[in-house]
Amino acid sequence: MSIFRNVVLNFKTEEECDRVIDLYKIRLASLENKGLLDVYICRLSKDSVLFFLTIDNDHNAQTIFDTMRAFREQQNLDLIDILVLDGQVEWHKNFSISK
Repeated sequence: MSIFRNVVLNFKTEEECDRVIDLYKIRLASLENKGLLDVYICRLSKDSVLFFLTIDNDHNAQTIFDTMRAFREQQNLDLIDILVLDGQVEWHKNFSISK
């Protein structure tokens, strides 16, 4: 069963949000073949972003969580607050795949 991580970051400025989105695109892309199944980056408002990841197993999830936590700490983000939710994916269906 795959694992998910849902992170919402709220920033002090739109510019900081833009900067972090660009940084995360690069960093998350570098984790290809490390267990990531899906990555969604969703703008919630001008200064807020949602990252939603699915990961193939608990071990890879913990490695990715630790890697991204360290990355986030290194970036000296200008955050107002952060919300992190983790769990198991109970069901998934990709409706865009042909039958």
